Amino acid sequence: MGVLWLRQKGATNTKYEILYLATKFFLEKGYTNSYVTTMAKTLHISTGNLTFWFPTKEHILAEMVKELCTFQINTEVNKKGSEYALLIDYLFELTMFASVCEENPNIKDLVIASYTQPLPLAVIRANDTERSKRTFAEFCMEWSDTEFIQAENVASGIECAMFMTENAEKLTFEQRVTSGLDAIMKVYEVPKEIRQSVLKEVMAMDYRSSGNYVFEAFCDYVEKKNSWEKQKTVKTNHR
Repeated sequence: MGVLWLRQKGATNTKYEILYLATKFFLEKGYTNSYVTTMAKTLHISTGNLTFWFPTKEHILAEMVKELCTFQINTEVNKKGSEYALLIDYLFELTMFASVCEENPNIKDLVIASYTQPLPLAVIRANDTERSKRTFAEFCMEWSDTEFIQAENVASGIECAMFMTENAEKLTFEQRVTSGLDAIMKVYEVPKEIRQSVLKEVMAMDYRSSGNYVFEAFCDYVEKKNSWEKQKTVKTNHR
C-alpha cells in the first residue's frame, strides 16, 4: 500500500474523505487497530465532526463494504467462454479473498470484522443474496426469495469460517478453500460433477496476485470517488 493520504487544513470535509482515509487505515493497520480518534486527528477535524457522518467505526466499515460490493460488480472475471462463467466469478472472488487473508493479517482482520459485525454482515448478505439468485439460478429454479436468504445465511457462515481457519487440521490452503467452496455449492444444490469441474478451473487461476491487485484497485476506486465528490461539492458551492 502507498503512503497514507492526508487532508490539508481548511479543505472541505465530506464523508468520502473520511471513508477513503478509513479504507487506507483498515487495509494498512487492520480494522482492530484503526481508531476513530486517530482518523479525526489525521483529517484535522474533531471526533464529533467525524461521528456526525459515521456514528461508529462499524458504520464506516459497513459503508466501505457497500463500496466494495459496487466495485465487485465492475471487476468480475467474466469468463464468457466458460459454460459456468457467473459461478466461476463467484468462486474465484472468494478464493482471492481467502488468499489475501492468508498472506496479510491486516486484511484478514478487516474481512473477519466485516463478517462478524452486524452492520457490514447485513450488507454482505443482502448483496450476496441478490448475486446468488443470478449465479445459482439454473440450480435453484424453484427457490423462493426466502430460500435464497436462508441459503445465504448459511453460505456467509461458511465463507467466514474459510477465511478465519488457522490450518489446525494441517490442511493446505487449496484443500481448505476447495472444501469451503464445495460446501457453499452444495447449499445451492450444484451437482457434484459441476462442482468438481469449476473448482478445478478456479484453483488453476492466478488468485494470489489477482487478490492483491483487487485491494490495491479498490483503494484507487475509493480515492477517485472521493476526488469526484470533492469536485462536485466545490461546483455546488460556486453556483
